[in-house]
Amino acid sequence: MRPQPPFGTRVEEHDGVAVMALSGELDKATVPILRENLAPLEGNGLSTIVLDLRDLTFIDSSGLLAFLEARRRAMSNGHRLVMSGASSAAQRLFELTETQFLLDEQVIPDGLVRFFRDWVRRTDRTIG
Repeated sequence: MRPQPPFGTRVEEHDGVAVMALSGELDKATVPILRENLAPLEGNGLSTIVLDLRDLTFIDSSGLLAFLEARRRAMSNGHRLVMSGASSAAQRLFELTETQFLLDEQVIPDGLVRFFRDWVRRTDRTIG
């Protein structure tokens, strides 16, 4: 079995929305990769960036800080940042740090929900 890389991203853009799937471990060593991959999306006029956390296996405090910084940039740049698919362990981290507001899946507009579900179906078929 081939070892998995410690952190990776995969992006798909469609109609002003980008979904970035994160995989592996998000920690002090890999946060720069997240920032580097988010920067072009944040500056290209997208209305929404969705961070798909389904395949993220670990988040440390520097990863959490990177999410908070990305949220702050989104608010000041006029685009929306949505995080979805957090594992129960990740949800617990957000609860313990009182940052569960970052996981705002319940307020995703219907059109975005449909786009994201279609994207999940496509990626699940290509992965499995």
